[in-house]
Amino acid sequence: KIKIFNEYGNSCVCCGEDNMWFLNIDHINGNGSEHRKEVGLLNINNWLIKNNYPKDNFQLLCSNCNAAKQIYSYCPHNISTGRII
Repeated sequence: KIKIFNEYGNSCVCCGEDNMWFLNIDHINGNGSEHRKEVGLLNINNWLIKNNYPKDNFQLLCSNCNAAKQIYSYCPHNISTGRII
């Protein structure tokens, strides 16, 4: 997990949270549930390593920003800028 997070910058691309306990790998294009069914929920880190990470379609998000993205399709941190993560 540490090795992968190092490759993705060690912080949430939205809010900057850098506590690794709160960080998650996010599927930028929104196909996370499909991909997890394919590789297994706990195997995303192994999958990334085996498939020559970092991949452009993944990013680090904290749990809050990731949940907001799933619920609202954007994070409230970026509402004033219109930036979609």
